[in-house]
Amino acid sequence: MRTVAHLAVVLTCVVGHRSLAECNRGRRKPARRTALVALLLFAALSALAQSPPLIRKRVSEVRLTLVATDRNEHPLSRLSPSDIKVLDNGLPVSSFDLRPAVDFPLQVALVLDRSGSTQKSWALVHDTLVGSFHQSLRPGDQLLVLGFNHKIETERTVVNPAQLEDALQPRTTGGLTALYDALYYACNHSMFRAGTEAQRRALILFSDGEDNLSIHGLGETIARAELNGLFIYTIATHAPRPRGEGDIVLRTLAASTGGRAFVVQNADQLKDALATIDRELRSSFLLFYRSPDDSAAGDFRRVNIVPVQNTGLSVRSREGYFTAP
Repeated sequence: MRTVAHLAVVLTCVVGHRSLAECNRGRRKPARRTALVALLLFAALSALAQSPPLIRKRVSEVRLTLVATDRNEHPLSRLSPSDIKVLDNGLPVSSFDLRPAVDFPLQVALVLDRSGSTQKSWALVHDTLVGSFHQSLRPGDQLLVLGFNHKIETERTVVNPAQLEDALQPRTTGGLTALYDALYYACNHSMFRAGTEAQRRALILFSDGEDNLSIHGLGETIARAELNGLFIYTIATHAPRPRGEGDIVLRTLAASTGGRAFVVQNADQLKDALATIDRELRSSFLLFYRSPDDSAAGDFRRVNIVPVQNTGLSVRSREGYFTAP
């Protein structure tokens, strides 16, 4: 502090056009302006000499989107707090708020694999998507269309069903597949990061689950989806292959984020899958509770939603949440 004070005196003399010796002997009284400058310099230098405070922030309120289904996997429109128990890192959450999300608009990204391995099914997907979203897209909803192969080759935001036909027209097709990179990009899109209001967010992936080019990995992709509260629904258009590597990837993406994995072989099955996704998102619920005080910044906390009674009720959500750094 003495060094800071001495430096302030030196600067005062310089500003007042006096020598340091004159200042020390007090031969001339400092002018009022010089004294003010010295005071301001001393305050600024004192502030710099102190260490800045360390501020840490973490999630104070947890927000999760839930989908409740019956024993036949039909979405339920009614769910009360008494129907479920919430566990945060294995410990019961004593107080939480549960409300229907019916009044919130949808934010959905269609992520379309247009690499060489999916070309045979593109005509089926294109025609069915146009018809289905013409019926399901409502005012206030946002739809992002991303087409990819080795890179993102189509990116369009659709707010009117009439724009969908043009958005689905591919610019390039074939080639290698950067699946995880495309998903990571979609999950981190500005549409999903903007604003603080509660939203119903989902990503619908049309792919066979194969990747041969990405920089990002499966774990990074899932973490990004969880960070932005995204359900991932996957749709593959081929005969079921329970042990296929790509199908395992698709099921992992869906299960980790609260979505579902579909395998379809014709237009009717695809229409049914899209209708099921729409019903689930329209009848979803929002869960709110205060983050436990023992949560450390940057941690991933696992959340389990457990039905209280064995009535065939099933509740899906993402696996957990990251506390803010």
